[in-house]
Amino acid sequence: MKARYPIEAFALAMVVFSQNMRNALITGILILFITTLGLVIDRIFGDKIPKWSRISCNIILMVALTYSIFQVVLLAILGFETQNTDYILHVFLGLLIAKYIIDVEGDPDYNRLFLEGAGAYAVLLIISVIREFMSAGAVFGFKIAELSFKSNGFSNVIMGFLLTGIGLAILNRIFNISGNLAMSESLLVIIPVVLAIQPFTVDSVSQSVSMIITIATALVLFYSVKKYLVFSRLSKDIKNLPVDMVSMGIIYMILSMF
Repeated sequence: MKARYPIEAFALAMVVFSQNMRNALITGILILFITTLGLVIDRIFGDKIPKWSRISCNIILMVALTYSIFQVVLLAILGFETQNTDYILHVFLGLLIAKYIIDVEGDPDYNRLFLEGAGAYAVLLIISVIREFMSAGAVFGFKIAELSFKSNGFSNVIMGFLLTGIGLAILNRIFNISGNLAMSESLLVIIPVVLAIQPFTVDSVSQSVSMIITIATALVLFYSVKKYLVFSRLSKDIKNLPVDMVSMGIIYMILSMF
């Protein structure tokens, strides 16, 4: 069965917005809100415009809404501090939500959307609790324990990829979702992460050249691993997006050594 929730958008959120529970809590709510709003708007106006126009309008509208709503909620209302690269991630979140809306066939199944979306939201929160507690001994910014075995590595994007792959595989098992996502969908999750968080830098060249080398290296390695995994006999629960996330986490782990 195909996923009825924006799986790629939640996958991106699990990787980059799960460093602490505060960000994860807000991000999950906004993803579900924007997705529902987009489905309602598409349902009202989608049949009244040509298909090509519907696609472009959805992309533009969702990117604009996602970026604007995140900026208003995070900065103006909650007063959160954001990173300089967050705008890239918010733009890609909008693209992934738009992709989900465009791919919906027939009338949206809101019951299934909220059921599976709630499951994805729960996994996002669980990942954020694990990462924040294991890296700082805190939950939602409140100090819980002073751990002797805590590690800043849990706040690294490597753990984000690994835990996301595990979380998505569990969701696929619970909701009987088959791993039917092609490599292009996985790339839409991976590309913004690589753009915002490079696994290594080359000090001997300029910053822009170093970024190009880093991004190209990470994507080429991912493509190579992906082509190999095509011939692997994997369970449908971990096929494609879950195993792609784990693979990218291992690639980041290796590249970060340089």
